[in-house]
Amino acid sequence: MAPSAYFLGIDVARHGLGLVVLSGEGTQVATLHRSYGGQNAAQDPQDWWRAARTGIKEILRRADVRPEQIRCIGVTGESDGMVALAKDGKVLHPSTMGADPRVEAQIDLLNRTVGSRNLLNLASGPAHSGATAVKLLWLRETEKRVWHDLGVVLAPKDFLRYRLCETLVTDASDAAATLLFNPKTRAWSKQLITLLDFNVNWLPAINSGQLIAGRVTSTAAREAGLQAGTPVVTGGGHASATAVAAGVLNPGAALIELGGSAGLFVPTSDAVRDPSARLAMSCHCLAGIWALGATNLASAEPIEWLQEHVFPSEVVHARRNQRDPLEPLTELAAEVPPGSDGLIYLSTHQAPRCSGYIGLTSRHGRGHLVRAVLESAALSVRHAMTSLHDLKRVPDEIIATGPGASNNLWCQILADVLDQPINAIAMQEGPATGAAILASSAVGLYKTVQDACSRMVKSKVAYQPRSAATEVYLSLAPVVARLPAAATSALSPNPAPSSSPPHIVAEANA
Repeated sequence: MAPSAYFLGIDVARHGLGLVVLSGEGTQVATLHRSYGGQNAAQDPQDWWRAARTGIKEILRRADVRPEQIRCIGVTGESDGMVALAKDGKVLHPSTMGADPRVEAQIDLLNRTVGSRNLLNLASGPAHSGATAVKLLWLRETEKRVWHDLGVVLAPKDFLRYRLCETLVTDASDAAATLLFNPKTRAWSKQLITLLDFNVNWLPAINSGQLIAGRVTSTAAREAGLQAGTPVVTGGGHASATAVAAGVLNPGAALIELGGSAGLFVPTSDAVRDPSARLAMSCHCLAGIWALGATNLASAEPIEWLQEHVFPSEVVHARRNQRDPLEPLTELAAEVPPGSDGLIYLSTHQAPRCSGYIGLTSRHGRGHLVRAVLESAALSVRHAMTSLHDLKRVPDEIIATGPGASNNLWCQILADVLDQPINAIAMQEGPATGAAILASSAVGLYKTVQDACSRMVKSKVAYQPRSAATEVYLSLAPVVARLPAAATSALSPNPAPSSSPPHIVAEANA
C-alpha cells in the first residue's frame, strides 16, 4: 500500500529553486529544479515565489500526490542572502545571494565601526561580502529611499515562508550568517545592532528548525496549489539542512559538501571559536547544537569552467546519454597518478585574483587539469580540518554529500587526502530533502529529528584511504597550504583589470 503521509521540501538556492516530495519512509517520490537566475546576480525575490507557485503544482503532479496528502512543508535556502521588505511586506530591492562584489567598502566600514576582533568575539566570524550586516551598510549608503522604507530583513527561505504563511521567523543557523547574531547566546546581538545603528525590530524571531512556524494561508494555497492550513516548519540554512539530510545532527560527525556551496559543517555540543579563524562558529538549526564550519572548500566552480571551456563536447554527449557530466572528466583524471604529476590548482576562494594552474607543462593533459582541481578541493578541506585537531574536536565519522558525492574518484581522493574513511551519501536536492525531514518530525510522524533521520536518511557508500596515495598528499599538503599567501603577496598593490576567464591557466615551472 502506498504511504499516505508526504512531506514537501523547498530550497531557495543560488541557481534555482529545488523541490522534493518525500514519503514517510524517506523515499524521494519526486524532485524538481526551477531556475531563476545566475550565481551572484541580483534577483527579484518575487521570482523565487513565482518559481515556487509553479514548481509546487508541477512536483505534486509528477508525484501524483494530492495537496491534502502533504502533511507538512520544510524550507531551506542560501544563508548569505538578504531580502529587504517594507512594513507591509512589499519587496524593496533585488537580493544578491552569496558574495556581493559591490560591498567591499562596507566590509572595511564594518571592521572600523565594530572592530575586527570585537566582531569575532560577538558574531564569531569575520566580515565578508555575503553577510547581511555588510549588505545593510551598503543599502544605507547607496539606496536612501529603500533605507527609509525598510521594515523587515529576512533570509531567502524566511521570505518564502512569509509568502506561504505571512509569519516572520528564522532559525539560528541563518541568523548566525548575518553577523548580527551572537551564536554563543543564540540571540540577536544588541551590541552589534547598536554599534551599527540598525533597528532590531527589522529582525525576525528565532525558532528551532523543526518547530512549526506557520500555516499556509488561503491566498498562498490558491496560488501554489496547496491545502490551506498545511503547517510549515522554521527550517534551516543550506548547511544545516544538508546536514539533516545526511543525518549529521550531533557532535562526533562532520559533513563535507562536494560541489554546491562546498562547505564543511561540524556539529558541536557547545559554542567554540577557532582561534585560527579557519572555521567560523555557527549554529545548527536544531536547539542546543552549535557548529563549526567553512564554505567554498570543494567548490564546483572550477569543474564547471572545465566543463564549459575544455570539455564541452564530452558534457553534451554525457547529458544526451543521461550520464553525470562529471563522469567523462573523472574517467580521464583516474588515469593520472596522485599528485597530478606536479600540477596544482590554486582555487578561487584562496586567492581570488590569481586562481588557476601552477606548474603546467607540456607533459600534462586534460586528465591532469581535472585531477588537480579535485585534489585542490580535498586539500582545502584538509587544511580547514586541521583546526578540528587543534581544538580536539576530531570527528568519528566523515560524511560526504553534495553533487560530487556520487563520483567515485572525488570521494576516493577525499579519503586519501584526509587519511580517514569517508561515507558518501548521494542524493538529488539534498537541502530540500533535509527540510522535508525536519517537517516529518514536526507533525508527530517521528518523535524527534533523530528518529526521522534513522528511518529516512539514505544508505552510505564507504571509501577507505589508500596508503600510497595518502603519502603523496601528506607531502603535498603543506606546499598547497602556503601557496595562497605566496600568490597574493606576488601581486602588485593595484593590479590591472583582467578580461581573462575566472580560471585562466597560469604557467609556471614545475
